[in-house]
Amino acid sequence: MIAKILLIIGLLCSQANAEKAPAYRFTRPIIHQNDGGQTLLAVALDNPIYAVVADGFSDLRLVNQEGVETPFLLQQITSRKTVIQRLPSASVTQALQTSGSDGITVMVDLDKGAANADGLSVITAQHDFEYSLQIYGTNDDGASKNWQLLLDNALIYDYARYMDVNNHDIDFPSNNYRHFKIVIAQPIQVRIGKLLELTRTIRGDKNPQLSEKLELLNEPLHIDRIEFWHNQSETLPETEQQFDYPLTAFNVTQDAEHKTSVIDIDSRNQPLTGFTLKTTTPNFRRNAEVQIPAQHGMQTIGHANLEALHFQDINRDKTDINFPEQRRQHYRIVIQNQDNPPLEISNVTGNGHGYQLLFLPQPGKTYQLRYSSAQAKLPHYDTAPILELLKRGYPITSAELGPENAEAPVKQTFDFVNLLNSKLFLGLVIGLMVLVLGWSLYRVSKRVTELPK
Repeated sequence: MIAKILLIIGLLCSQANAEKAPAYRFTRPIIHQNDGGQTLLAVALDNPIYAVVADGFSDLRLVNQEGVETPFLLQQITSRKTVIQRLPSASVTQALQTSGSDGITVMVDLDKGAANADGLSVITAQHDFEYSLQIYGTNDDGASKNWQLLLDNALIYDYARYMDVNNHDIDFPSNNYRHFKIVIAQPIQVRIGKLLELTRTIRGDKNPQLSEKLELLNEPLHIDRIEFWHNQSETLPETEQQFDYPLTAFNVTQDAEHKTSVIDIDSRNQPLTGFTLKTTTPNFRRNAEVQIPAQHGMQTIGHANLEALHFQDINRDKTDINFPEQRRQHYRIVIQNQDNPPLEISNVTGNGHGYQLLFLPQPGKTYQLRYSSAQAKLPHYDTAPILELLKRGYPITSAELGPENAEAPVKQTFDFVNLLNSKLFLGLVIGLMVLVLGWSLYRVSKRVTELPK
């Protein structure tokens, strides 16, 4: 009896699943030049697709004009990037002389096989200083060298007492000098007033101690070594390309109790990996974190130190907060202000990955993309041919997506599959099985009692 019931249920489930095909809310035609030749097409996804497609892109389907599914490979969009690498130019310090009370002059020669220098770095473990350097160069090998001024008033500094801001590097203009003279003058006293004004802005001090800063600036600089370097361009292998995504809205509020600024962000499910804040506050350094809604409150997914410094020749902004890729509609950024005034946030932008699907179109066929379905499951396609072509370096042709077409809404009918998968149906089946089992045991026990003794 029980076996018959289970068999009937299994047949009903199989029939219902076979008859019910997933419905898709939207379709987009794929536009490409079909000249009858073989090509590898790439179709980039866009914001309207990200807004409604399921997590994991499980409801993306590519079909031809006959409705036949076409295998595709979904991948992140990559690009090649050229970066400048800083490589050492070997050098030897020939002499060091003192000048004045705190100044020094250093003579340095590049090694015979070293590349021409594009700059130098002053390596020191010391903090809280500001020095001006003059750099001279020459190619004369004699004892009496004809020095040419390469740089005047090049600054190295460290403001560690007030902020994690420093610069030990000096970039050279184009040159082919092999011998260098580096003159490091005394601390620059005339900039103390402006530096104190900057620290007052950063720390909120009303009465900064001038005598303390004078003592710091008068401390002689101790140099561990001077390193010369040259720049070299290098093209990196393909890396994930980053895209800027507009946000639906953001709202900034102040939490006076916790001394924080709270930025609530609405997005459209784009594949985000970070946010960039634009602020009109010129000088600051704050801790910040990105949060997302969780089952119990908010969950932190990323941390960053936001900072900006705009002081004479210094223009530095670092206002990015990164996190593992998310596709969500709501985010929150919490900025720790402590006792500082809140930052003036003028804009927030999202950034993250882009995705494209690759496929091999058949000559004479047209294609469309279907997406957004609650019933669709993740497909498993044979992508080995596409991967082989990518490995061999075959070119990719970009195709465009046409306008979005909303499919006619599916009439609400009795969903037998959902009924079979519901807890109510499962409870009824278990109850029925218990009744059948109980009835069977009752019949067996009754027959046992009726047996002759």
